[in-house]
Amino acid sequence: MADRLRAVRDGFGHYVLFVGVAFRSAWQYRTSLVLLTMAETLATALDFAAIGIVFANVARLRDFALAEVAFLYATSATAFALAECVLGQLDRIGWQIRDGKMDAVLTRPVSPLVQAATSEFSPQRVGRLAQPAAVLALSLAALDLRWTPGRIILIPLMVAGGALIAGSLIVTGCAWLFVAPDASMAVAAARQGAGLATQYPMTIYSRHLLVLLTFVVPVAFVNWQPALYVLARPDPLGLPTAARFLAPVVAALAVAGAAWAWRAGIRHYRSTGS
Repeated sequence: MADRLRAVRDGFGHYVLFVGVAFRSAWQYRTSLVLLTMAETLATALDFAAIGIVFANVARLRDFALAEVAFLYATSATAFALAECVLGQLDRIGWQIRDGKMDAVLTRPVSPLVQAATSEFSPQRVGRLAQPAAVLALSLAALDLRWTPGRIILIPLMVAGGALIAGSLIVTGCAWLFVAPDASMAVAAARQGAGLATQYPMTIYSRHLLVLLTFVVPVAFVNWQPALYVLARPDPLGLPTAARFLAPVVAALAVAGAAWAWRAGIRHYRSTGS
């Protein structure tokens, strides 16, 4: 256990070091960095624009008002943006394996996960956080709720837990690239689909799909289950009230599963010989 904790500490230190180097390098070209960050911010606005189009034609979406849907969108988008800021570069693993560059990664005295997550790190990804964070602030102001301490505390916890679940999906998906390096696009599409699925009330989905998103690929715990408590809504699956507070447990299990999948992927890695 002590060795594992030491490895986590060292990995975190290396991650901070590499990301710091990337930011210092990008800051040498300030104008480019600012413009690219603004472009990332504007790109994320398109997702919420789609919600605006829906509410331009209907007053409520499955009995959810615009402020409530905006809250769901913002908590999901913020969680996934956090995860992608930290781990988004993992998508490049498929190309590194195919081009024979993974051998060098595995021989260095630094965690392969840290190296893959910081390889060609893009500081402008931080711009993806601005728009959902702004929508979250506006939705909280617009919600007609009695703000109890439980609701107030649960919001940052659900974003943090959602980010861990989203990050686990990234790591687990990219672990498959060790055995299927050409599946990068499929892995990215699956992750984006999970992100989009959590931006709307899950009552719009069939019961079978809702069960899948709750118990098999547990993205319902990114924001939906905690949001049911915040918004004082009943659970369409009839789960007990305690399920609203299981996001930290699900996040811990997701992280453990992602760690196992990553180690299994490395064990099954076969060098290209180049």
